[in-house]
Formats: sequence, C-alpha cells, structure tokens
Amino acid sequence: MNTRTTKSSTPLIIAMVLGGLSTTSLAIDPTYTLVNQQTGINATTVPAPGYTGQHDRMAGGMSVGDFNNDSWPDLYISGLGTTPDMLYINQQDGTFVDEADLYGIAYSHYGFGSAVGDVNNDGLPDLYVVSYGPSDVQATTAKNLLYINNGPDTNGQYSFSEQAEQRGVNDIFGIVGGKGVCFGDMDLDGDLDLYVATWGFFEGGNRLFENDGTGHYTNISQLALPENDTIIRGFTPKFVDVNNDKYPDLLLTADFTTSFLYINNGPDENGQITFRDTTEESGIVDNNNGMGAAVADFNGDGMLDWFMTNIYVETASYYNTLYMGLGNNESANPNFLNQATVRGVGDVGWGWGVVSGDHDNDGDIDMVATSGWPSWPSVPTRFWSNDGNANFSDISNITGLTFNINGRGLIQFDYDHDGDLDLAFVDNGGPFRIYRNNLGFDDFTRYLRINLNTDSHPCLAPMGYGTRVVATYNGQDHLQVVDGSSSYLGQSEMTIHFGLADQAVVDQVRIEWNDGTVTTLIDVPADQEMTVYAYHHLDFTQDGNFDYFDISLFLQTYMAGDLGADVNGDSSLDFNDIMSFIMQFPTPCS
Repeated sequence: MNTRTTKSSTPLIIAMVLGGLSTTSLAIDPTYTLVNQQTGINATTVPAPGYTGQHDRMAGGMSVGDFNNDSWPDLYISGLGTTPDMLYINQQDGTFVDEADLYGIAYSHYGFGSAVGDVNNDGLPDLYVVSYGPSDVQATTAKNLLYINNGPDTNGQYSFSEQAEQRGVNDIFGIVGGKGVCFGDMDLDGDLDLYVATWGFFEGGNRLFENDGTGHYTNISQLALPENDTIIRGFTPKFVDVNNDKYPDLLLTADFTTSFLYINNGPDENGQITFRDTTEESGIVDNNNGMGAAVADFNGDGMLDWFMTNIYVETASYYNTLYMGLGNNESANPNFLNQATVRGVGDVGWGWGVVSGDHDNDGDIDMVATSGWPSWPSVPTRFWSNDGNANFSDISNITGLTFNINGRGLIQFDYDHDGDLDLAFVDNGGPFRIYRNNLGFDDFTRYLRINLNTDSHPCLAPMGYGTRVVATYNGQDHLQVVDGSSSYLGQSEMTIHFGLADQAVVDQVRIEWNDGTVTTLIDVPADQEMTVYAYHHLDFTQDGNFDYFDISLFLQTYMAGDLGADVNGDSSLDFNDIMSFIMQFPTPCS
C-alpha cells in the first residue's frame, strides 16, 4: 500500500492556535435565517398541470454542483414545468444569479430527480435530469436529459449541451414514472455509472447503466441486478460501499415496503459486475414507505448507518427507519438494526427530503428532514441534534426551522464559505427557501472541509466518488464517505465537512482511495477548506499521463535511493521494484 502526503490549497481562514487542545467541548446550537432576498434566489416551485397521476404532488428537486469550476457551489432547481429550470451561479459574495439561459438549460419541462457527476472524465461537472418531456404537451417517456458541460468559451462563459439520447440514457422505461438518480463507480474502473429509480404500478423500471469510459452508457439491468418480480416503487437510490470491500453497493429507498439492499459481487470471470439481494438477511425489513435517504456513521463506530424518511402512522407502527450498521456476517453481508424510534428520529409526518451533516460543528452528524402532503397532518421541519452516540433530540424550535411546508427536496451546502452548513428546501406548490446557518466561526465551532480532485488519476472515479475519509481528532476517528450526497430528487454538496468543536488541529486525515492507495495528512490546521489531489503511484510527473518522462523520473528516483521508487510497497528498494514498474506501467489501471 502506498502512502502519500498531499499539500492542501490555501486555507480560507488561517487556523488560530489556542495554545493547547481542550479535552471537552461546548456545543453551540445553530440558528438559521431565511435569506432568499439577500441571496437573490426568489424562485417558486409549482408543478405544471401536465404531470400524470400523482407525480405532480411528488415533484420538487434540486442539486448542487460547481458548474463553472470556481470552487463555489452553484444550485440547479427544477422549474417543474411552470417555469424554466433555474441555474443559480454563486457570485462569491453571498448572492446568486440565475444563468440558466446562458448555460443553455432554461427548459420548461416536467422535471424530477437530478444528479451531478463528470460522466466523460474531462474535469467538468455534468448534470443528469429525469424528465417527462416539455410542459406544453402531455407527460411522456424517453425524455430524460444529460447536460454535458462544455467548459468556458473564449469569453469565459460556461454552457451545456444536451446529449442524453446519443449517450444512451434518455429512456429508462416505457411508462412515465422516473424519480431519483445517482452516480457511482460500481465496477471501480474510473468512470461514473448511473442508476435511475422509477415509481409506478408495474414491474421493473429501475435501471442500471454502465459507463464505457467515454460517457456513453449501456443498460445492464438484466445482466447485473437480481431477478425481482416485485413492483418496486423507487424514490432515492445511493451507491455506497456498506460491506467494506470497496465495491459500491446499491441502496434503494422505495415506497410500499419495496426498499432493497443489493450488495456488489464485484466482477465475475468475464469482468461483468453483478449484485446480490441481501435485503432481508441484512435486516432491512421494517421500511414501509421509504422516500428520502441519508447514509452516515451516526454513532462514530466506523460503520455506516442508513436513515430513510417514511410516512408516520402510529396506529399502524409506520415510522422513519434508522438502520444502524452492525458489521458483516460470515457471508460478508452487512447487518443492520432499525432503531429510529428509540433514537428519537421516528416521526417526521409524511417525510421526504433529508440531509445528514455536522450542522453545529461539534464533531457528530446531525439530520434535518422535511415533510408534507395535501390533506395530511402538517408536521414542521425537523432538526435532529446528535449527542455523539446517535441519540437525537429535535431542536427545531431553537434553530428557527419551525416552518410547515409541503416539503420535497432538501440539500445542504456551505454557499457562503463561512465554515458551516446552510440549507435549501423545495416547497411543492410554494416558494423556494434558502437558509443561512448563523453558526459562523468561533473557538468552539471549528471545522475542516475537504474537496477531492481525481482529475489526474485515470483509474479513480471523478470528483472522488466512493472515497472514504477518516479524520482523527480529540481521540476519536470520524468517518465520511463520498457517496454523491443524493437524497430525495437531488444532491447536496460533495465537499467533506468535519465539525471539530474546539480542536485547532486535526491529528490525522486518512483518505482511502478506491484503488487501495492512501493519502495521509498529519497535523492539519482547522478552519480551512482544502483540496487534496490524487495521483497514480506510477505517474511520477503527476500530470495524469504515463509516458517516457515518468520512466525517466522513476529511474532517477530509484538511483538516488529514494523510497518514492518503492513501487511494490515493501519499504525497500531492489530489483523487484523495477520489475513491478515494468509489469504495471503498460496497463496502470488493470
């Protein structure tokens, strides 16, 4: 295993040295302010009348992405057919401007879920959108959108080109019903594959697409997924490795007891990826009406937990579900135990979007959830504060998130780069809402934010998808996983966010890449946002290419007796390193 220490980019705020690390922390509850007017985001999200069935009532999504590569998060919001889609570009001063027209995506259509990922590995984030077609006609099939980022023109203006049909992902099923979507590198070949969920009264419809490495896709659902004759009413898919074999598994949060857990088998003898169904074996058995989802290590034990919003019906014992990870069984399948009610997160009314993150920067993962449905008891937004052991308290009345809306999509992002997590909500049929977290910088609300850049590593998925990051501070390990941050009909910011409480220095940050290599950072100052770059261990020039210059530099490094030439990782330099280099160099990603 190779270990490399990578320098960070310039800190946003220089760390303040307190003269010593405290062993106790004073938690400060966050408060939020509605800032639509201040930010310039004054959208209204009202579904157009042409959605079929009840799909209009379920609509309302958005996604975060840095679409112009300026290191500030931008925001895509579905116009739901009543207005064109919106693309609010961050102006780096706390405001946004809708530039959907300039980017070429101001399209009026029946939109649903969306996801952000670099599908063609060119270093530019692309945007996939589930759509039922233009809003001037009846909703129809085969109208999904894949916006490929063109990058800047000669004047610096970014734009998109819609290429879903030519890249094979415009059609997911023959009946209207597409919902959530997620990206992930299911076969660890360095590109982003795609899963699209479908809700409908029919078998099938949920689709798995394999990327060929150029951003063109093939539907491999029948080849890769287990046979299933259930009517799966999918809402929120996620690619996350939950059994620690590096291959991302498929977690689908779905309606009417049809949520499932498919564990990735890895490639077979022909190189074909397949999945196995461990839903019941793994304990995913109490979910009744799964809508939104969040995956995180809520109790700090190093194992991932899975939360799903549901419809709350106490008389029928319908609640949200919080599946706490218990580790693998002897078959290498994960075990989970539902503990939502005993841990205080069982009720959110008719639940939809949810996010998980350290919103008070005290070192543990909190949750925020939204809810609503016509003619259903109205329940306010929930802010569940974590005590560090995954016991949650609803402190919404303290945070100011006490409103009742017909909530659907919900995302988190640090839009103003002040080191805390802000929130945005889609109100189905009402005004869009963006809330600034007022936590701000304080000696007891320190933070570390990490962006992962894999552009120069051809064997790793773009944007760090699938990477595990463990930060060690205050005597504890804190796990975060880059899983695309997908939730109900959208995607949050993918920047890794660690709340540090009063810790001025992080003892160690361990970044576990999908190729098995590790980047280790030591004594990292708090209160900064940094970028960590991944390079292949044979790419000695760190330019993303494998050529004569790498061979030359390897030989120079070897002759100088530098352990940087320890290619086989045995902590010594000898002929075996030369042979390893020769064997691996022609096919570095095999």
